[in-house]
Amino acid sequence: MTFGVSGLLYKSNVLMYDHQTESLWLQVKRRAVTGPLTGTKLKVLPSSVTTWKKWRKRYPETKVLSFDTGYSRNYSRDPYEDYYRKSGGFFSSFFRAGPGEKEKELVAGIEIGDSSKAYPVELLRKKGKLTDNFSGNEVTINFNEETDQLSIKDSDGVEIPNVVVYWFVWKGIHADSSLYKEK
Repeated sequence: MTFGVSGLLYKSNVLMYDHQTESLWLQVKRRAVTGPLTGTKLKVLPSSVTTWKKWRKRYPETKVLSFDTGYSRNYSRDPYEDYYRKSGGFFSSFFRAGPGEKEKELVAGIEIGDSSKAYPVELLRKKGKLTDNFSGNEVTINFNEETDQLSIKDSDGVEIPNVVVYWFVWKGIHADSSLYKEK
């Protein structure tokens, strides 16, 4: 599905609505695309895709919301479980995976200037550390298996914000992006 917003087209459904300003935010780009905050960028906060077991080990005092919400819904079942298992995404007709690419592969996407690149999360898990030359910069990626934390830094040690999403989502927003492949 393609969304038209103030003359701009987005092949995605990852727009957040800001009730206070009525701005629309494109999550993958981390910026407002319409409304009074157009062009404003969001600060990326650290996050990780991890298991409950690893989270509880790292943060044993974590509190969990009650299942007693007042609604009759089975909260022990993930409503997206079937979607995770399927190889195609919601908008597969807009995306053509290249040779050896999987459209629903989780990637860590980065932007340097006007260039973007994605790194397969599973490859980063296996390697633990990876160095790449991208957009005139040496990029070092560290993956901590114990915490599932991902750190991407340039040659000066400056953290490069990253977004972990499916490859087809990243490529849909960053049409010219490349996907890192081992040599």
